[in-house]
Amino acid sequence: MPLAHERFPSRYNKAISEDNLTLSIPGHITGARFMPTTQIETSRRPDIQGLRAIAVLTVVAFHAGLPMPGGFIGVDIFFVISGFVITAMLHREWAATGSLQFGRFYLRRFKRLTPALALIVAVTSVISILVQSPFGEQQTTAKTAIGAMFLAANFVISRITGGYFDAPAQTNPLLHTWSLSVEEQFYLVFPLVLAVAWSLLRRGNKFQLAPVALVTLIAVASFFLAILGAGGYRFPGSSTLTGFYSPFTRAWEFAVGALLALVATKRTSTEISNRVATSLGVIGMAILCVSLWTISERTPFPGFWTLLPVSATALLLLAGSRASNSVTRLLATAPMTKIGDWSYSIYLWHWPFIVVATSVWPESVFAPAIAALTSLIPAILSFRYVEQPMRVHVPVSRVRLSGLIVATILFPMVFVAMLVFGSRAKWWTTWPDELTVTQLDHAAMTRGCTDRPFDPALCSFGSDEQRGTVLLAGDSQAYALADGVIEAAARLGMRTVVSARSGCPLSTVNTTGSKPLDCSTWQKQVIAYAVRTSPEVVVIANRSSGYTRPELGWRTFTDAHGKPATAEHGPSNATVLYELGLKGIVKTLRDAGVAVVILQNVPEPKRIHAPPSILRKVWPARMELTFNPATTISDRSRASQVEQRVSASYIGTVLYDPIAFLCTSEKCPLQIPNGGSIYQDTSHLTRAGSMLLAPSLQHAIQTAMTLSN
Repeated sequence: MPLAHERFPSRYNKAISEDNLTLSIPGHITGARFMPTTQIETSRRPDIQGLRAIAVLTVVAFHAGLPMPGGFIGVDIFFVISGFVITAMLHREWAATGSLQFGRFYLRRFKRLTPALALIVAVTSVISILVQSPFGEQQTTAKTAIGAMFLAANFVISRITGGYFDAPAQTNPLLHTWSLSVEEQFYLVFPLVLAVAWSLLRRGNKFQLAPVALVTLIAVASFFLAILGAGGYRFPGSSTLTGFYSPFTRAWEFAVGALLALVATKRTSTEISNRVATSLGVIGMAILCVSLWTISERTPFPGFWTLLPVSATALLLLAGSRASNSVTRLLATAPMTKIGDWSYSIYLWHWPFIVVATSVWPESVFAPAIAALTSLIPAILSFRYVEQPMRVHVPVSRVRLSGLIVATILFPMVFVAMLVFGSRAKWWTTWPDELTVTQLDHAAMTRGCTDRPFDPALCSFGSDEQRGTVLLAGDSQAYALADGVIEAAARLGMRTVVSARSGCPLSTVNTTGSKPLDCSTWQKQVIAYAVRTSPEVVVIANRSSGYTRPELGWRTFTDAHGKPATAEHGPSNATVLYELGLKGIVKTLRDAGVAVVILQNVPEPKRIHAPPSILRKVWPARMELTFNPATTISDRSRASQVEQRVSASYIGTVLYDPIAFLCTSEKCPLQIPNGGSIYQDTSHLTRAGSMLLAPSLQHAIQTAMTLSN
């Protein structure tokens, strides 16, 4: 991703100058040749290395859990820099020769990026074998590794891991390779775009603006897609076109850097005074700082807010064209340029180290930061002994060149193949089959009762001739707990009707969330069905902590005027709205003579830490894997107070706490005694986990019916 450089002996000078800033100056057409009218600028831009240092440090700080909520925008800084540097380099070549040597360009990119990437993929595959679970985690790592080596990690991650800020992403040690694939896709396509534009330039003066016009068109189209994605618009293929990992929503960031390179001439740089350059640099740095502390994982991204880091980077690049200003001198200091030189290797190594550290010490708040610092050692070694030597290596023949390319790709794939086949065989250990459970094994998911229109006929479990009906409804907690509720109802001779909608609580107050689902219509349908058919019991299953804590950023209620109860409006407003909605649904049901069971938030681990696969042969067969429920109790405290008040206000309403049946006062197990997994992820139980609650749920349902009579 970042293009790191080092001041090495003379054998490195050529490689360094090829990747650093080199501005070609527009010339004129003479016959069939393009002749530059001014000398080409080939000086190194140390300030760009300083910008790369800022970019990689912000990303590492964010991943290490330091208080920098917008640190992930460092990737966007890299994108703008890449567009600027690569376009300037291609522009220089075109100005000097009137053509582009695509083979030479792609070979430089390959040698620059792939060997170091191959090393980290190989090392990560080995680490995954040692410390990750063969039930999901290792498969995810292997698929991402293959995607990374073949320039498609962003598409693979989007399909198998989900959102960048979602819990499953935190266990993917190659998650960060998504941005490398986006950048490599840019390298594949953008030189062709520029070649077309410069070919038009040959045909006459009326095409003088062809390169700028074409790149501007790409930027506008890409930014439009980013705005659509940030606004939650969905259409066929939108996940590929408008998602977080999409190259189509990121192309405009490269294009901004490219446009800056296309219009930045030697005359422009000399006409900018020190005062103007300093002002541009100060403004750019200020916008960058604002970005780091105002943008967060709750910000729709990429989108309108991405303009902040992109414009800040563009201003700093422009200010750097006048090397004597104070901001540029700060960026060009020795420590900043040194970190910038190492930035690609730092970026590659820091995230796998953080994932491994949080896997081994899941409860430690210091582990990510310590891991990030430790990763500097292999990063610097990789830079010195892999990255730089490979950049300057020149194969003496096509055969050796082909051998270099094949060997570089096959080297990591050997380890990836070991990971794939070993994890499929579960490393020949006695892993219980229950650990393979996923959300698709849930009864409600199998029937299609989640995130679809309410269909009581399809989602009815048990015979219509049974002695009564239990209606289970809520957000994603409902489908995850459905198996336990269905079993509890069956023991009472009752059938169960299930409906779940992710991010939509069963409530009389609407909510908005990260998914663009129509909560209001679904809520009204479920409530109308309950009033019309009068089931014996309605079980409400909401992941309540998020509705009363908008600062968590994954759910917000809206009031009667459609105004969201966000963190800016304060937690008290969110709590009031949650209580209003819960009280409304419970009152409606009790007025209809329907008993109610309110399921509180299940205990939530910070992450799922399965036993290491190979090391399990050495460690005890029954490792005690637990977590402390204190965090969940704290997160849901506001919601718990609301639920206690509401349940106490309406006779025939029972408050059910899963923590009481899954945990002791100090610890909650991650596995059931026979070794099966209780959790499918950090907020949902597996089918086996929900079945553990069946006896206590049976008692809660029976108690609610008794109290309501």
